[in-house]
Amino acid sequence: MVAKLDDINRIAVVGGGGSMGHGIVLACIQGGPYEVIILSRKEETCQRGLQLIKEGPYGLSKAIARGKITSEQASEMFSRVKTSTDYVEGLRDVDLVFESIIEDRELKKQCFQEVEKHVPDHCIIASGTSAIMISEMAGGMRRLQNNLVGTHWFFPSNIMRLVEVGYSELTSEWAFLLTMDFLARIGKKPIRVKDSPGFFMTRFINTYITEAIRLVELGIASISDIDEMNKAGSGWPMGVFQFLDDTASFDAYYHAQIYLHETLGDRYMVPALARKVFEAGYIGNPQLKPGSKGGWYDFFGEAKK
Repeated sequence: MVAKLDDINRIAVVGGGGSMGHGIVLACIQGGPYEVIILSRKEETCQRGLQLIKEGPYGLSKAIARGKITSEQASEMFSRVKTSTDYVEGLRDVDLVFESIIEDRELKKQCFQEVEKHVPDHCIIASGTSAIMISEMAGGMRRLQNNLVGTHWFFPSNIMRLVEVGYSELTSEWAFLLTMDFLARIGKKPIRVKDSPGFFMTRFINTYITEAIRLVELGIASISDIDEMNKAGSGWPMGVFQFLDDTASFDAYYHAQIYLHETLGDRYMVPALARKVFEAGYIGNPQLKPGSKGGWYDFFGEAKK
């Protein structure tokens, strides 16, 4: 068992080449002297993660340009990032695993079943789920279900401070507390939330996203007008649809909303318009979501104001 915070040295991020995962890698290498492994079955995903870490919109080059770090510091940080497509090699001797794959409970269950085969007994396993209950995912585990916690990060994950830390009846106190301490050490604001569908923030955020989509569906306002009202009336830095597009968060919203509807009822039903846009392949910024045709603005042919 990892007895104290200083015992955490080697970290793996499963799905570390994705839009959220690469930010978790950045948060770790910027927050301490950790070696971090990007773990993915696909080599191209690993390489995309490296590119985003170095040159992405929230990557090391941008941090240099803003005067946050020096080029020497960036080089040292980047030197601590490794990649692997082999779970056996990538998970050897790791102390902490962050999972950041698609919000699909069966895929996440399979992921944790595979992870626990290869990590040491002391390894903490942290799911990046935004909606799925920790106890549900732990149900497929046999060896380390007590080591599983939830860490719901926010995009961009190396910039946004909040991380919801979910715990279930199966989560051991040491794993939960050590996760809280680690996140605080790397500069995050960890907040404890009880195991529940969507925790707090996903229920809260998805509710106003869903209502905005329904208002477009009803013809009450356009997506660009809603975004302008969000900014001018609420003081938000970006509107709902710009957020879904520019941060490529639409698929995370969509999958989470399906799960919330299934577990909590019709209050969280997916709007028909959301299904139409998703199935048409418009899931956000193609740089962050390869294969996407664009976002809501592209689907409707509107220009951002």
